[in-house]
Amino acid sequence: MMDIISPDNTELLAELLSDENMLRYVECAEAVQQKVGELPQIDLPIFHHFAPNVYMRQMDAPAGAIVVSKMHRTEHMNILLKGSLSVITEHGIEHLKAPLILKSDAGTKRIGYFHEDSSWVTVHPTELTDLEEIEAQVIVPESEIQEFLKSLPQKEKALCHGEQ
Repeated sequence: MMDIISPDNTELLAELLSDENMLRYVECAEAVQQKVGELPQIDLPIFHHFAPNVYMRQMDAPAGAIVVSKMHRTEHMNILLKGSLSVITEHGIEHLKAPLILKSDAGTKRIGYFHEDSSWVTVHPTELTDLEEIEAQVIVPESEIQEFLKSLPQKEKALCHGEQ
């Protein structure tokens, strides 16, 4: 799953997103994930949708939640069905408002602060239907992130780290 904290702990956002932490994007995401993981967690509703060769994972987040995603191995699509959030990306902080469709490249890891009750869908191309098998196929385990990033082509590596 993802690390998610309740709205009561969001005052840490400014500290976690300081200039010092933003020096390198992936390291920032890992630092935020570590801090967020130490705080009380909440369970968010997750819905799984399947069609031929498609798996969609829907997460509904309440206003005030901070979510740190896992790193994905593959390029995939995302749909913000409702709500709004500020998300830290390799390009800086972006404000996203539904309805919105966007593409994520391989090696992306996101930090999101939800301003409104929101619904986010991640769309993965796969023939698999077993959730554990899908996660093994599309998610980079925390212990393998640095090695995975080294294996990416230079262009993708630059995007993940926010380098030009």
